[in-house]
Amino acid sequence: MTLLAAGALDPKKFFREGSDPVLQGSSFDLTVGSIYDHEGKKVSGPFTLKQNHIVQVASAEVFNLPGNITGHVTYKTGLTSKGIWALTVGIVDPGWDGPVSTTLLNFSRNDHPISEGDPFLRVSFFEHDPVQNDKLRKAPTEAAYLKSLQGAAASIFPKTFLDSSKIADHAGVTAVTHMQNRGLIWVTCIAFLFAIIQILTAYLSPSVLLDERVSKKDVISLQVELSALKERLKQLEPQRAKVDDRMPAEALVPAEQPVVPPAVPEELRQGDGTAPEPIAPTQSTPPTKKGPTAPAFSVPGGGGTPG
Repeated sequence: MTLLAAGALDPKKFFREGSDPVLQGSSFDLTVGSIYDHEGKKVSGPFTLKQNHIVQVASAEVFNLPGNITGHVTYKTGLTSKGIWALTVGIVDPGWDGPVSTTLLNFSRNDHPISEGDPFLRVSFFEHDPVQNDKLRKAPTEAAYLKSLQGAAASIFPKTFLDSSKIADHAGVTAVTHMQNRGLIWVTCIAFLFAIIQILTAYLSPSVLLDERVSKKDVISLQVELSALKERLKQLEPQRAKVDDRMPAEALVPAEQPVVPPAVPEELRQGDGTAPEPIAPTQSTPPTKKGPTAPAFSVPGGGGTPG
């Protein structure tokens, strides 16, 4: 494969009649022939390419490559240095007989005018062995090619590179969906953890920790034994009552202790050494209520009262 340069670059060998590409040392400059905005409308006159906006352009030159020539299209460095970048570049296959197109992006800080006839691409040609006719790539008619480009501008490409509105909407939906999914995962994990805590609490309760052998069955068995003991006591109660009835009262009531008289002092004892008889306590009777009585008079020589 040989790169063609200088005198080997005859436009008539590579382009249809009527095309007038600008010749460089080893390449041709391709110029703007048609401009289509983001709505697919063909723009007549200068088109202002705003910052971060894109536009579709087709070449004014129409290729007519033989079977032994391949073209290599690339961007213009002079245009790139101004902030205008051709996004789609590549190979022009042998046998291609139509225009080429690209998407221009303004990634500079300034608006940039684009007009018909402005250089926007460059193409180099390589000579090689002929390609068989059935392998040659043929282009659609120029009208069909431009119509396809117009439709792509209206339906495929946005007004701006990396459509900010759609990106923002998509980012918002994605963020909300991600948060919902994460939230669902966290809720599930928390519920699972709570269930584990409940199970551990049930198995690690104080009663279980104190004695792992205590079970519900043991508790029920103890309750049954306690009930049986209570019933046995009720059955023994009448027998105890019968035993109490058969025993004498003296066995039930403690015997009285004899009363010991207090000791009498020596000076109070009688001549025979015995203690004087105790003075029986007198029972005082309450005075009876009587009527007025006559005063008593004493009689000399007598000791009575008048009759």
